[in-house]
Amino acid sequence: MKRIRISVAALALLVCTLTFGSTAWAGPQWCEEDPVFLVNGAIVDVSTQFSGAYASSISGSVHYDLQVPSNVLAVVVSLPGTVPVTASISRTLPAYWGLLRIPVVVTVSMKSSQTFTHYTTVTGLAGSVFNSVYGTSTYPTKAKFYMYGL
Repeated sequence: MKRIRISVAALALLVCTLTFGSTAWAGPQWCEEDPVFLVNGAIVDVSTQFSGAYASSISGSVHYDLQVPSNVLAVVVSLPGTVPVTASISRTLPAYWGLLRIPVVVTVSMKSSQTFTHYTTVTGLAGSVFNSVYGTSTYPTKAKFYMYGL
């Protein structure tokens, strides 16, 4: 009797496994380049995303140029990414003498053998989120925003 129960349980397990098994479906692979800057003591996280299918078409690196006022302190904190990432800070904007609302411009550029769309999001602006800016791989994308600072 015990053998019959074990056989029935094993058969039931096999039927359940074959009946309820399903295939896993995955979405597209994404590349996310995510450099972090420090501007007047506030963290600014810039994130650029594009389909992973285009990662091999990028020659060189994805470059971020952070433009800040000439009297503002800004440094690059980290440069993580799936493809090589570089960053520079340009103090090309007019000097800032106010309280709050520091003007900042981020330019994202890359050299690619294919044209594709990417989008850039800037966060860490004292709790606010900048909406995504869409761009293409063949033309530099600029995101202009204001951030809190002293």
